[in-house]
Amino acid sequence: MKKITRIFTLLLVFTFVLGVSTADAQRSKKKKKDSTEEYFDESGGFAHRLWYGGGFNLNFGGDQFSSEMILGISPMVGYKINDIISFGPRASIDYYEIFIDGSNPRYLFWGIGPFARGKFSESIFAQIEYEIQGVTGLNDASGRPQSNNVGNRNNFYLGAGYQSSGGGLIGYEVMALYNFLDQNERSLPITFRFGLNWNF
Repeated sequence: MKKITRIFTLLLVFTFVLGVSTADAQRSKKKKKDSTEEYFDESGGFAHRLWYGGGFNLNFGGDQFSSEMILGISPMVGYKINDIISFGPRASIDYYEIFIDGSNPRYLFWGIGPFARGKFSESIFAQIEYEIQGVTGLNDASGRPQSNNVGNRNNFYLGAGYQSSGGGLIGYEVMALYNFLDQNERSLPITFRFGLNWNF
């Protein structure tokens, strides 16, 4: 069942990327002038190559006995090696709740790690990311509040996304990422993120 779920989610990611690529190809082929040239001087050194982003994470899963939800935020800073490749650190904090009869277990996930992005066009990009993630339990089985470290895990993501800035300074982005290290049988190993970026 897990293999079928993973194959299905990979097909979902492929369909998402193909659909977004087709929509991007149908846009006007006239290239917009890069407005960042008006705001950044090439002699500015390190700072003019930085871009900033903030994401919102959303994931659902479950089985016949319960369901679960993950909701979080993730700030990031990227450094442009050139017009195509950029890399940098990303942090995240996620609220995780399992909906079952009785008390709903709740957890807080926090993580940090490096990422790299490649831009295929002004709108389409791919992202690879490694994350070290810690988990803290927020309540016990009876529902009483608590705060204890449940454990740590590693995540390795690969996916693609669409961003709207088209050469401007501010834009929004959506992406789908597949987690190759996800061992949770209850949830899909795919995460959808929505966010904003500046100077990407």
